[in-house]
Amino acid sequence: MKKRYIFSLFILIILVGCSGSKAEKFSDSFLSFDTYIQLDGYTKDKEEFDKYYKGAKLEFERYHQLFDAYNNYEGVNNLKMVNDNAGKKAVKVDKELYDLVDQSIKYYNDSYKKNNIALAPVVLVYKDIMKDYDDGKKVSHPSMSLLKEKAKCTSIGNIELQGDNKIYLKESCARIDVGSVAKGYAADKVANKLNEEGLNSGILNAGGNVVVIGKKPGNKDFKIGIADPKNPNSYALTVDASDTNIVTSGDYQRFYEIDGVKYNHITDPDTLKPGNINKSVSIISDDGLLADYFSTESFMLNINQIKELSRKYKFEYIVIDKNDKLTMSEGINDAVEVK
Repeated sequence: MKKRYIFSLFILIILVGCSGSKAEKFSDSFLSFDTYIQLDGYTKDKEEFDKYYKGAKLEFERYHQLFDAYNNYEGVNNLKMVNDNAGKKAVKVDKELYDLVDQSIKYYNDSYKKNNIALAPVVLVYKDIMKDYDDGKKVSHPSMSLLKEKAKCTSIGNIELQGDNKIYLKESCARIDVGSVAKGYAADKVANKLNEEGLNSGILNAGGNVVVIGKKPGNKDFKIGIADPKNPNSYALTVDASDTNIVTSGDYQRFYEIDGVKYNHITDPDTLKPGNINKSVSIISDDGLLADYFSTESFMLNINQIKELSRKYKFEYIVIDKNDKLTMSEGINDAVEVK
């Protein structure tokens, strides 16, 4: 059986040690959110690093259980519970889940409506295909009649946010999937907590959702490598960065293949097919949720639309389109080195 875990290949992290620094670099990883989460940190010793690592692992597991739309956990009113009660009753959830859904709806209503957390009935069709593909089974495209039937129940208006952190799905067929925003939100929250607890230099990489904590010892920026879509084990460019989020959506890691053609995992709600305008979109922002949301949305937009959103929401971008054309925002020109 073929099994592919989602490794952190969207963004390759380049950590260069600093001679003469008292801080040492340590690194470790764990599996959460169906991807490998890697923490790199500069600390005085391994004992200090392990404290941050264990804290990060616990926090990610908490967020994973909270945002999971497909599994129940004892004592956790998570997204699966909201979905299970669709058309029946509102479910009181943790404020963090409520806020994540609330902000995702606000971004949706105020942008190009390409990143719809209520698209879950359609997304699930593709999830099943990719699972079969990962298990070594022969797969085929879903029928358009099936996709259109599922799409009937994907209106964002089906999500009703009530007082006291309650979420209600108005139709029994409605579902929420926050896979396009959850890792960015969680990684940013976890990194901020680590920083508050004393980690002043490091990188948290959640499968392409990268949070840069402070600077390297010696007060230098970290170099973050953006993967080359044609060869994801290498990078197309590097970005000098500190204290920010860099989130990449790409067509080259999660996919299924038919007759030698790869089809990515990002579904365009207008066509109900995998997006095919860009190969890679990286969003750089102080806000991890914003970066995650708009990396997904921008993956399905042309460069002029991305520029408009960049001005509106004040984020930087790096885009590699389907013709391998590289475009980036002016604000990061001096920080980028093209390979």
